[in-house]
Amino acid sequence: MVFSRLIVNADDFGYSEAVNGAIMSAFESSLLTSTSIMANMPGFDHAVGLIHRHSFLQQKVGLHLNLTEGFPLSRALMACPTFCGEGGRLIYDRDRSLFRLSGQEREAIYEELRMQLERVLAAGIRPSHLDSHHHSHTEWAIAPLVCRLARNYGIRRIRLTRNMGPVSGWAKRWYKKLFNYRFLGRHSGLVDNTDYFGDIADMNYFLKAGGGGGVDAGVKKSLRGLSFEIMVHPLFDPSGRLVDYDGKDLGQALLPILALSNDTKTPIDL
Repeated sequence: MVFSRLIVNADDFGYSEAVNGAIMSAFESSLLTSTSIMANMPGFDHAVGLIHRHSFLQQKVGLHLNLTEGFPLSRALMACPTFCGEGGRLIYDRDRSLFRLSGQEREAIYEELRMQLERVLAAGIRPSHLDSHHHSHTEWAIAPLVCRLARNYGIRRIRLTRNMGPVSGWAKRWYKKLFNYRFLGRHSGLVDNTDYFGDIADMNYFLKAGGGGGVDAGVKKSLRGLSFEIMVHPLFDPSGRLVDYDGKDLGQALLPILALSNDTKTPIDL
């Protein structure tokens, strides 16, 4: 099996100093190719300092758009009760799908996303890609705003919705297929997008199934030429061990996949 590209991205850079430390440890252990920074969380300034102190992080930082946790950077979003509570804190939890937004909500969301990106740019960081906290950018009504942001700022990669793990139900399966085609397909101009996205468990499922799990029959014969993004959330457990969000040892979980890629001389970069 030959991958054309394998991205291992750590989400939540800037969430807190503890999370930042875990992500840096994962980079130093050669487990990551990129990370994505949160512009409105308490660890942002600490993360910016790390980026400027470690030259290897240049061109390896995307923007982790956040509409679900912490406080917004813009005032307009605070007037939208779907997204902000009385104290101004972000409360959107994706408990229902968003297929439509009011004009006020669309303008407020775009302004918030724009301000998050502008804060990263002002810190001297040019994001390589866009993804989002709790995958909010994969909501049908929010996706066009994220695509507009990418076009306006010349960003050429937006994370797909999960498409290589087990999916329960035909409706969700078709939503994912249609979403990725409609908003993030090659015709979108997002020329750096990957073919597949998921977490470590999704990737293992994909590999064990030989390209199964709803992937086209032609893909089942070979993985040659395909590109993948694996999402991880590095943390330190109480014993100081570097783990993913599921509590499993991050290195032990990733190394077999990285070894497979290295064995086949696959580029592992952005």
